[in-house]
Amino acid sequence: MTVFDAAPYRTLTLTGPMGVGKTTIGREIARQLKAELYDLDNEILAREGQSSDQIREIFGEARLKTLEREAVHELSLRRSAVIVINGTAMLDEINRQRMVEAGSVLCLSCALNETLRRLHVARGAWFQSPYNRATIISRLKRERAVLTLELLQLDTSLLSVEETVAAVKQFWFEHAEA
Repeated sequence: MTVFDAAPYRTLTLTGPMGVGKTTIGREIARQLKAELYDLDNEILAREGQSSDQIREIFGEARLKTLEREAVHELSLRRSAVIVINGTAMLDEINRQRMVEAGSVLCLSCALNETLRRLHVARGAWFQSPYNRATIISRLKRERAVLTLELLQLDTSLLSVEETVAAVKQFWFEHAEA
């Protein structure tokens, strides 16, 4: 087994639908390799003072896509970083191309039943509300479209966080110079 102690120069972009573990895995890899972690949703929240869902609801999908493109452009200029991008943002061809040119892109996937279980555990009682559950399922449907793209995928359904982190790190180092 190879020992990885520093992040490669090119970025690692993790994408996929909600509930697959993108942020958890990205955070742990960044911690282990002392790399910066950037999350597209958090970047938009920090800039705009509103979440992506709030922006979509108030200003519409077009405004959200514009903000995502601007943020992805800036994130694509980062090096030796772990970048987490939601599935819907990666459906945009310009965003996807920028991240592919910036480094390694890996799409995390998960069986739908396991995704729903994880979301239920993470959200607790909030998930019991039919309205909240419908909102999450609607978002999940949109984000699962990323699984149809021609991106390398890693199924996290049966993997622990530690196993997923090890597999993603190996992927990053193997594809860092590609």
